[in-house]
Amino acid sequence: MLIYLLRRLNLLISTLVLLTLIAYGLEFRLLQQGDNDFWHGYWRFLQALMAGDFGISSATGLPVLGALGQYFPATLELCLAAFIISLAVGVPLGTLAAIRQGRWQDTLIMTGTLVGYSVPVFWLGLLLVMLFSLHLGWLPVSGQLSLLYEIRPVTGIMTIDTLLTEHPHRWESFLNALRHLVLPALVLSIVPTTEVIRQIRSALLEVLKQNYIRAALTKGFSDTHVVLRHGLRNAFPMAIPTLGLQFGTVLTSAMMTEIVFDWPGLGRWLVTSISLQDYAAIKGGTLAIATFTIVASVGMDILSTLIYPSRRKAIYASQG
Repeated sequence: MLIYLLRRLNLLISTLVLLTLIAYGLEFRLLQQGDNDFWHGYWRFLQALMAGDFGISSATGLPVLGALGQYFPATLELCLAAFIISLAVGVPLGTLAAIRQGRWQDTLIMTGTLVGYSVPVFWLGLLLVMLFSLHLGWLPVSGQLSLLYEIRPVTGIMTIDTLLTEHPHRWESFLNALRHLVLPALVLSIVPTTEVIRQIRSALLEVLKQNYIRAALTKGFSDTHVVLRHGLRNAFPMAIPTLGLQFGTVLTSAMMTEIVFDWPGLGRWLVTSISLQDYAAIKGGTLAIATFTIVASVGMDILSTLIYPSRRKAIYASQG
């Protein structure tokens, strides 16, 4: 197990080094620096990154690191909310599709996943804004919080900051922040939800073929008990590595979602920086998103190995 963890860590470090090498290579070619010593410049580039120096924004004249700290929490809040919705909706539907394999429920759910995966995020966001905000007036159009509430940022995650504040209308501001979060999180959760459904269905179908499932059924346990107690608890760890990759999908989709809903997050800031040709901000934002995606993917892979006994046994067997 230790060897496996060291290999995962080596993969993480190697990928991050390759990422910084590509980022510096593009900067080197783009800026056409007079210093032709590529590797010497790359070493200085790495030293600056490790020191937290991502450069100075040409648009604001402020350090890029400060902007990352300001905008990333809002994006993290949106992505976590979307991922929670994906699990809350995807796991039950994936389980139902596996139990009802080949029946109309399975066909309906899998058709829905195909449609959900194909729907453009930008178009769906505008459609929901028109319906729930402009036509019905149920939910806010944009932003994180109404201008009526003045909340001092502590964590940058508005739903948490509203609870930490000493504002007399704390709960009203918290509910207001939740109402602002609903639509963008719902739109952002569509694509990862379809993937959760497919992965849970596939993993659960594989588990239901195992002998211990048949043995549990012969003991008189109900189908629901067997699926929830033995099937799902063994199928979910199998799907964790693939679900970890959905962080990248969520972060990518967040860029368009934040523009539609005017969400003050990293994606909207990065798109604005691209339009302003702010190269330092583009470099810092891209590195931040890519690093978070890589760390999340490797972390979920390690987590699934730690909690999934069969995978650990396979690793021990491969190591001889």
